[in-house]
Amino acid sequence: MNEVLKVHNLVKSFGTARVLDGVSFRMRPGEVISLIGSSGCGKSTALRCVNFLETPTSGQIEVLGDAVSVSSGARGDSIVVNAANIMRFRRQIGMVFQNFNLWPHRTVLGNVTEALIYVLKLAKKEATDVALTALSKVWMADFRDRYPHQLSGGQQQRVAIARVLAMRPKLMLFDEPTSALDPELVGEVLKVIRTLAEEGATILLVTHEMRFARDVSNRMIFLQKGRLEQDDTPEELFRNPACEAVKRFLSSVMPANA
Repeated sequence: MNEVLKVHNLVKSFGTARVLDGVSFRMRPGEVISLIGSSGCGKSTALRCVNFLETPTSGQIEVLGDAVSVSSGARGDSIVVNAANIMRFRRQIGMVFQNFNLWPHRTVLGNVTEALIYVLKLAKKEATDVALTALSKVWMADFRDRYPHQLSGGQQQRVAIARVLAMRPKLMLFDEPTSALDPELVGEVLKVIRTLAEEGATILLVTHEMRFARDVSNRMIFLQKGRLEQDDTPEELFRNPACEAVKRFLSSVMPANA
């Protein structure tokens, strides 16, 4: 089975601080992988490097057979090989951010149809049909005429997910999608992600919701100081932590009897 994503020897430095240090992993279609670890371990940076919101310092990203390689030049600059493929990546990848990033002056429907009309060049009626289908999947079609300020945080995040779904990505990236929500609203967003996972979506997820990550993931990848310390099924990772850092992290975020 062809992989959707291959990450090879990914390095990212900000000045003298190396945030990612040789991270490599692969994803197959329909897999859900959670990136976990303490704050500052490089999870969100890895996610942003996948679609080049951050340019890696070095390494290779391959999406559905198209690869982009990055190396460091003599003057410390980045040399990008096959940079044209970055746009191909972005047509195949959808990303849901911590903050919802909705257009405040557009309705729920307008937020979802915007890219369909101006990026995919769909006719307005077709874009509306596609958008309503996506909104229905996140239980927001009845709110089509509301504006973001008329919605709760959980509802806004569900609209943001619908906006990504409408573009029919092959890979969905979630960067701590519940971190900006009040605790009582977290569940409605996790329910949407769980449904997408059950329907076979390919998802790379950064989250602090550890119980949810354990339940929904095929694999969990633990990062520590920018290094990949363990890549295993949830059952194996929780039963046999690969190192003391994994064991400490799990004991700090999960009750002993969870």
